Amino acid sequence: MRYQYLDARLREVFDDAKLDRGQRALLQGVLRALDPDAHLGEHVAGLNSAFLAVTRAQTALESHAAEDQPRWNLLRRIIATSLACMDAARPAYAHGGAQELAEARRTLLDVEAAIAADGPKLDPQVTAAAAAKLDPRALEVAVKQWITPLWNGVELPLRARMIAEVAVVVAVHGRDGRQLRADLMRWLKKPGDDLEEVLWPQPRRHVVALVVRGARVLRHLDQLLPLARQEPLHRNRLPKDDFLKDAVVGSSVLVRLPVNAADAHTAALLGRRILSEVLDQYAAGERLTELNIAPLWHVSGPGGRVTRGTEHQRTVGNAYPLTPYWPAELRSAMRVANLARQVDAPMASAGLAWSALEATGLDPSKIAWLAKACALQMLRQHLISLHVVVTNHDKAMRGPLDAQVPTTGVKHHLKSVDAWLEVLVEHNRPGEQLRAAQDAVAALAENEGGLVQDLAEIWQARLADSKALARWLREQEDTMTAVLEWLYVTRNLAFHAGRFATPADELTAHAGQAVADLTLEFLGNWRTVERQQSRRETSAVEIYRRLAQRKDQLEARLKRAGSVRRLSVEDISGPDEKWWSRGRSSRTKD
Repeated sequence: MRYQYLDARLREVFDDAKLDRGQRALLQGVLRALDPDAHLGEHVAGLNSAFLAVTRAQTALESHAAEDQPRWNLLRRIIATSLACMDAARPAYAHGGAQELAEARRTLLDVEAAIAADGPKLDPQVTAAAAAKLDPRALEVAVKQWITPLWNGVELPLRARMIAEVAVVVAVHGRDGRQLRADLMRWLKKPGDDLEEVLWPQPRRHVVALVVRGARVLRHLDQLLPLARQEPLHRNRLPKDDFLKDAVVGSSVLVRLPVNAADAHTAALLGRRILSEVLDQYAAGERLTELNIAPLWHVSGPGGRVTRGTEHQRTVGNAYPLTPYWPAELRSAMRVANLARQVDAPMASAGLAWSALEATGLDPSKIAWLAKACALQMLRQHLISLHVVVTNHDKAMRGPLDAQVPTTGVKHHLKSVDAWLEVLVEHNRPGEQLRAAQDAVAALAENEGGLVQDLAEIWQARLADSKALARWLREQEDTMTAVLEWLYVTRNLAFHAGRFATPADELTAHAGQAVADLTLEFLGNWRTVERQQSRRETSAVEIYRRLAQRKDQLEARLKRAGSVRRLSVEDISGPDEKWWSRGRSSRTKD
């Protein structure tokens, strides 16, 4: 199942624990944000966060003071995008941390003023002093204290914004979503510790065992990793039932190294990252040898508990290409985007993700265009995802909805996103079939409760107020701008300054891959439609420009329209200008 935070087993545990709607929404919201299969708008890497904005700003200021990287003009953009994200997240901090957030904002405003005044002559001491004043840790402490009000009840839409910030702090702490789900289920069955201790357990010592293929002995490993131990592996000498047997191919060596982590899955991830960096040394010393780490891992926890697993990998029955033909301009971008997914080092992966976007013709001056284009595509993704989660269970209750919103295939893909949008939008005099579909949505959401009911109500309220939808689109644009600017900074730090680690770089790598995937998705769709209509291919940069213009036009239209009745999202990121045409063919009176 794709949405593990909605599966029947977890739902049963919630029912047995008698969790109310807000409590379910809190736990499901955090688990959804940590789900590696979540789309960019749902995943923690794509959520707006003041804590993450301050963390990135501090890193940029420290790096500028020490290495003049990022340069003053790029630093100015990082400060501006950080301030936009902080302002959007400010309402959540009414439950704690408002003063700390205000102090961080004043610090960044002072830096922004200094850059405006001095430009390229910006004194590194100014950025060093500002970095010292910023305190992401204070915001982290404040966010952790939100669990009590959230558990006792916070109204929408504030609850959703607070849960997003909590999820970011959980992720940066170093929590694996699958492990957290198991820990939460155990905690709900036998509540002992406070929920905060489940979300943010103290990092403890784990011993991670990984198989390196391509060598039998790694000489001088004890000098590079003093606490690591190694053991040569021979496939024909392993017991038949040994879990390592499938991992050993030719010359192999088992490496055990201690790692401090909050859970076993995170320990395996950190251990793999540490060992990958060490293998860079051996790859440089043995240029004719290919060394790689097997996907299998083995972790011994502090209490002797053993956890085994493999790198997360999704499979499908049928794999489809981006387009059924070769779009020449996108070949390099697809190649680099695929490489970014295969790299263990987060900084390098993030740098490659930027390079994939750069291969389409993107440069820093055009980041605003791509951010606007992504905001449009994310609107479509959110609506499709809402249909999936609303119809996740209770097939018997779905009949009236399916009659109004037809789907296809075993996964019930929407035949028309606009048909689904029609159900979500308010109508003064809906027809009988449409009213039945709307009643089915309400019943399905209420039956599921928790996060699903929250999402349904949030989107219905957002679609009932065109100005609110315009504000949401602007926030998505600001969030994507911050992600893209930071991705460019990360690329410079990795490839120019030689940095191999920054705070929250795992989130940056995931965001980079997700943005590249999202971009290729709408570029591929655009090219496919053009080919079907025998049109001349539009360059990727021109597509960015046209979608940016479309987003601005849509936002302006929403601000003055007073209604979303004409909004069409079916081809909102495609070549045809149909984004304000839905009401023309509507059969429903309103």
